[in-house]
Amino acid sequence: MDRRSLFGVGGLSLLCTLGGHRIAADGDEADLAKLARDIPDPPGLRRARFEQVAQTQPAVGGVVREHWIQAEPVRWTIVPTRRDEMMDERVRGRTTFRALCYREYTAGWAAPLGPGQVPGPLIKAEVGDTIVVNFRNKGPAPVTVHPHGVFYTSDMDGSYKGKYTDSGGFVKPGQRFRYVWDCREGTEGVWPYHDHGPLDPLPLYKGLFGAIHVRPRGQRENDVDHYIFFHSFIPAATGLGRIFHCINGRAYAGNTQTLRARVGQRVGQHVIGMNNDFHTYHLHGHRWRDPSGRMVDNVTVGPADAYSLEFVEDNPGRWFYHCHVFSHLHDGMTGWYLVEG
Repeated sequence: MDRRSLFGVGGLSLLCTLGGHRIAADGDEADLAKLARDIPDPPGLRRARFEQVAQTQPAVGGVVREHWIQAEPVRWTIVPTRRDEMMDERVRGRTTFRALCYREYTAGWAAPLGPGQVPGPLIKAEVGDTIVVNFRNKGPAPVTVHPHGVFYTSDMDGSYKGKYTDSGGFVKPGQRFRYVWDCREGTEGVWPYHDHGPLDPLPLYKGLFGAIHVRPRGQRENDVDHYIFFHSFIPAATGLGRIFHCINGRAYAGNTQTLRARVGQRVGQHVIGMNNDFHTYHLHGHRWRDPSGRMVDNVTVGPADAYSLEFVEDNPGRWFYHCHVFSHLHDGMTGWYLVEG
């Protein structure tokens, strides 16, 4: 057993039960379309309403932040270089699969604003704003968009609730739904959004997640902001022969996102956990104060937790950022942070 086999073994057996099927994390890829056929439409489901954005009124001083987002399949390669630059080793085996992504479009889904990515588009707002997500599902099974942190009414929850499900919690292939969320006082911060539909959590494990950043009104943005998702691609979602512990859809330094800054810049880093595991975020050569005022350089982030840190960059060089759970680190959850002097 080599090092990669050692760190890839154990830990995840039974993931969940979906549509009467027991889905194992270390089994074959689950067929979402087939699983969805076994889930009946909720009894109160109606055709999703799709009002015009002009009907939405933000708070005084706020604006409507409108997005056109589509869930769609994308061919995704987890290790494009096929190398782990931290250990200077080749990563063997298949690393490409059919992922699901949230992809942003121009109004009316007229044209994509870029390629499909994991994670999905960053949604930015300020306190007092209203976020409108015009959502269309082009995937193989019902999926949704469920937000954390912001305010919404029960019909805008974006979650499957069995027989109590609203339209926004069961958006079938080819259908659309218009989510409306308010950024009231107390919603400032960085929050995840993700699928919470009837096949949860498999679509999330295939890539359906992203971030919302709500700032206090009028607050100056950092010179640089980094958004860092710790998550996993598991065999039940990929059909690949092993688990990949990832940052923003990729695994291993040289493949994960290379973060960049310059000395003197105000840097914000926002870390979100998006799988079953607890992670610890460590940034080499740097430290910061936690909310209690204590200096730290390694913090714990749990499932769907978000943690933000800020500092003025003062240490040029090539640094690692990574999860310090050692099995996660050596299974791909590490990357480069490059600071110019």
